[in-house]
Amino acid sequence: MHKILMSLALVALPAFAGEVGEEVELSSGAVTALPCALEAQKTGKLELLNTCPMSQAAKGLVVFDVAEKTFYRLAPKKVSTYELEKAYGGGSIDVTGTVTKKDKDGVMVVEATEYSITPKPKPGAFKGCL
Repeated sequence: MHKILMSLALVALPAFAGEVGEEVELSSGAVTALPCALEAQKTGKLELLNTCPMSQAAKGLVVFDVAEKTFYRLAPKKVSTYELEKAYGGGSIDVTGTVTKKDKDGVMVVEATEYSITPKPKPGAFKGCL
C-alpha cells in the first residue's frame, strides 16, 4: 500500500526540473505559458505547447524541454520577455545556463549564459516543394 501511495503522489505533482547550481542545456526548447506547460507535462499532449492562447502568457512564460518533459523560467536579467514572445507558439530557443533558484510557482529559474532564439515563422512563410 505504501508503494501505491508513493506512486500516486509522484503522478499528482508536476515534475520541476533541476536543482540550484545545476547546469542546463536546452536545444529547441518550446516557449509557452506556464498553464500550458503544466497541462502538456501532465497529459503528454505536446501540441498544447504551440497552440497555447496568448492570453495564458500573462501567467508567465516558460521554456519547455520536450525531450525531458520539464520546463524552466528564464531569468529576465539576460533574456527579455519580448525576445521570448518572438518564439511563443511555434518558435524555439536554445539555452545554456545555470539554475539559480525556484520561483514562487515552484518553477526552476535559469540564468542564461548563452541563448539563441528562432522566431515563430510568419504565416505563409513556407515555400518548399509539395
